[in-house]
Amino acid sequence: MKKTIVFGALLMLIMGLCSFVNVTDEDVLANGVDQNTLNEMKQDSIKGKAGVVNFPACHASVNVPDGFVFLDSIQARTLLIDYWGNPEDRAEGLLGVLVPNTALCYYQISMAYIISYDNCGYVKDDDASSIDYDDLLADLKKKAEAESDTLPKENRYSIKGWAVSPKYLADSHVLVWAKTLSFSGEDIVNYDMRILGKDGLVSINAVIDPADCKEVVASESKIIDCLTYDNGYAYTDFDASRDRVSEWTIGGLVAGTILAKTGVLAKIGIFLLKFWKIIAVAVASAVSGIVWYFKKKKEEEEFAEFEEEIEEEAEEETKEE
Repeated sequence: MKKTIVFGALLMLIMGLCSFVNVTDEDVLANGVDQNTLNEMKQDSIKGKAGVVNFPACHASVNVPDGFVFLDSIQARTLLIDYWGNPEDRAEGLLGVLVPNTALCYYQISMAYIISYDNCGYVKDDDASSIDYDDLLADLKKKAEAESDTLPKENRYSIKGWAVSPKYLADSHVLVWAKTLSFSGEDIVNYDMRILGKDGLVSINAVIDPADCKEVVASESKIIDCLTYDNGYAYTDFDASRDRVSEWTIGGLVAGTILAKTGVLAKIGIFLLKFWKIIAVAVASAVSGIVWYFKKKKEEEEFAEFEEEIEEEAEEETKEE
């Protein structure tokens, strides 16, 4: 039994928490997790970084906002895949995550801003003012239905509508939108920010409760402004004579569709970050999985101790001879 399954089960027990409030030891213990299990979870501590973080791959940097720390791509992958159950492809281009600075261990993190980079080239924004986002939403719903049909039943979802209607900030060359999604009767919001550069774009994504959407909107500019492209790599530094133009458009980024001439349909890119709230799993099954894991772990430790005792006895007998 992998740690992924165990901690996934544990997180499914800890429900109803506000996305901006870290899970506390008391929350975990109150949901039936024993102290020994909690101690195991606390061994997976995080090492967050404050200040300026450089991203050579995309010629940009992040000045970590107050109240947050940055986790590198390795820690971010552990959080997104091992703890939150995202598929492997969600780690493509992953640079790291911003998480509340009050979290000490992975299990305490219940919200994050995911930062990734797509070296797709210069995205032209000349279609930004002519997009009909109502029509685009209708297309998104159809695509979500088609993609959802290919997923296991417990992972299927639907798009309910815009939590934040798409908007393109022409002065800063930033695209922002948020979709309300439904998983197994639970609503969540995927909040998307795309910061355009001359060679590609940086994505900053968050998954939140619909009730927290206003709070994210209020802090939107702080999150966007924390990222800066290096000199010569900003959107306005584009040179048509030597720089590559992307196949994406502004509308295509929101719809998840590359220009029709390529015949390529990109995945919508839903993040399953709060999966313990959106995947229905019986508590009894979760508990039995946890018990099985730690029982097996204890047996392995006891067997290792037994082997060590045998080796020590053999050494003693050798000395006596």
